[in-house]
Amino acid sequence: MPKFATFQSMKDDPPPSKDELKEMVAKFNEPLQMLYVRSRYDAFFKERYPTGSTIQSPRENWTFDFETHMTRAEEEELRSLCWPLATNFVIDMLVGIDNLVDKDEGDLDALVEDLLQLGTSYDGAMTDAKLALVQDRFESWNGDAGAAIRERYSDHLTRSTQTHSAMAHALANAAQLDSLIMMKVRHHLDGLVRTAGTAIDNGPAGSNLDFEPIIGWLTALGVVVSAPGSLPVMGAVGWVGSTIQTILSELPLEPTDEPRMDSSDPDELREQVLAAFDQVAEVVKADRERLAEELLAAFEGLVALIGSGDAAESSRVIPNPNGVNSITL
Repeated sequence: MPKFATFQSMKDDPPPSKDELKEMVAKFNEPLQMLYVRSRYDAFFKERYPTGSTIQSPRENWTFDFETHMTRAEEEELRSLCWPLATNFVIDMLVGIDNLVDKDEGDLDALVEDLLQLGTSYDGAMTDAKLALVQDRFESWNGDAGAAIRERYSDHLTRSTQTHSAMAHALANAAQLDSLIMMKVRHHLDGLVRTAGTAIDNGPAGSNLDFEPIIGWLTALGVVVSAPGSLPVMGAVGWVGSTIQTILSELPLEPTDEPRMDSSDPDELREQVLAAFDQVAEVVKADRERLAEELLAAFEGLVALIGSGDAAESSRVIPNPNGVNSITL
């Protein structure tokens, strides 16, 4: 089972920030250095002492957490050889976090707020007396010109305003979901970093012991529901208005496969960790592709109306006062 059942439960338990995740990784340098030292010690020792060492053991103030039977200078040399390996491991993880946490949730949330305000302003326009007043004024416009302006423009003012309000709300909810995808990325990375830390500290005996399954793919949203001859309805699962909360509380999160980080060899462990980063990247890509596909589908019907060449149809999206019976206003 995934750690969270729905988006709302995920949102109620926020993960570490990007900076906090990077701080967690930065602390791996010392334990990684010792992991490399332990993995490189036998080869290093045999090269220096092919017939065995005569250095007595134990002694006070060990350089490492185990007896080496080497001089302090040799221990420091081994440490210096392992330091860049550990540093590069850490850098790889920091770069992975930067690559995955590639959007600012605060910016996305601000976009959500602005789009909702825009949608609300459209809603207000539909009840504003001036909108109705304009439509009433056009009723007194006589002749072909009056018929054209009503057919192509004023008759569609309410419908087109509703359409733009729906589009603004759909975009706001899409931005909200993209922000939640970024939160999900941080949840993935939190589990990944903690599991990597356990493997680094304890080797294969401790790896994956504290791992909570990372949350996985978005399920199908089913954005577009259209009746024959009607505009796409973008509110089927809460894309319009305030019903985004329905998505947060009901849309399930499916689990992905657990990454493995169980090697005592630091080079192999590094490859496992980087593979886990790749796995998260695949989850993010799938989420965003699905979100984009369904949001685009919600707008395709509107695009078709605009490009239909029929002014009466396109006016349902963009009121157009141009022409009827070869008369141009």
